[in-house]
Amino acid sequence: MEFEKQLEEWMKLDYVLPEDLPNIELYMDQVTTFLEEQLKNTKRFEEDKIFTKTMINNYTKNHLLPPSNKKKYSRNHMIYIYYLKNFLSISDIKNLLDPLNEHFEDSDMKPSFYQIYDEIFHLEHNHNSSIKKSITEAFNKAANTFSDLEDSNEKEKLQQFAFITLLGYDIYLRKQMIEKMIDQLYQP
Repeated sequence: MEFEKQLEEWMKLDYVLPEDLPNIELYMDQVTTFLEEQLKNTKRFEEDKIFTKTMINNYTKNHLLPPSNKKKYSRNHMIYIYYLKNFLSISDIKNLLDPLNEHFEDSDMKPSFYQIYDEIFHLEHNHNSSIKKSITEAFNKAANTFSDLEDSNEKEKLQQFAFITLLGYDIYLRKQMIEKMIDQLYQP
């Protein structure tokens, strides 16, 4: 089926694989170059930027990232932010990551920030089939709408609109849920 092929293509995401994270400190230009290269296929438009120096400075200034060590950044600086920035505000990211900041030091007593990222990375990848199933269900529901229309072109456009709005509704509800959970867990 054509939709299944499209869905496979759309669900291909670039990730920074845990094992690809440099285990050495990098200067900011090296960080932005690394992330741009690793995540280049997540751009909607060619001219879009994944990370800029200004973004990294703002994240550091807002204590989402620990300060650099003599203008060098560790792998702990590079993970999570690129993903969360797409759907959470800076203050929500800060509230979510503050409890993890104690892991930046990578003490022997606790899982390191890298280990946490590795675990979450695998959890997310194993969840892809559930997401794919949910999207396919939304597509099928939308395909059954506007069945009384005779104009097939108009019907197809309205079904596509229904599909997009169903996906949007899903995102909206999930985002609301995430924000409420953050508000409950991380109240000042």
